[in-house]
This record gives sequence, C-alpha cells and structure tokens, in this order.
Amino acid sequence: MRTTSVGERVRADLSEMAPSPSAEKAIREWLLADADFNVWFLETTKGSLDDATLMALLGDYGDDQDAVEHAWKAFLVDHDDATLIRELGQSMRAMTTLKHK
Repeated sequence: MRTTSVGERVRADLSEMAPSPSAEKAIREWLLADADFNVWFLETTKGSLDDATLMALLGDYGDDQDAVEHAWKAFLVDHDDATLIRELGQSMRAMTTLKHK
C-alpha cells in the first residue's frame, strides 16, 4: 500500500535529479495530467457514480498508477528515457480514457 501518491514521489525525486530535456518534459506533462485527473475525479464523480462504477474507476486508475510507479522505479535505476516517456504517454491516454467512460 502506498503512503504517498506516485505523483508526489515523482515530484520529490525530480527535484533531486536532472533528467534529459525530453524526459523532463514528459514527466512534467504527466504530473499535470495526473493532477488534472485527480481534480476531475473529485469534482465529477462525487455522488454521481454508483459504487460498482466508482470502484471500477478506482481500480483502473490504481492499475495505471502501479504501471507508472514501476516505470519510475526502473527509470531511477536505468535512466531509460524512451521507456519512461512511452509509459507516461500510455498513462496519460489511460487517464483520458477513464474520464470518458
């Protein structure tokens, strides 16, 4: 179980590193998309979804966060920009899809 969000962890780690410009751009875009998703979730779903739909949405978002967390941990070890950028892009597409479910 997480004690901090993936976005908080990425933001904290980013402040202590100097990734390539392309990786930093992707990271910052993902941080914005993740924050936007969280605001959307709080504003849109509060009281408007039945329990089953809400739990499915949370499960899908949790799966997405797990994938980003795994990619981030791998990036901290191997500094593979291409893989991180791809994973963050997939995450942003997943969050967009969840908003439109």
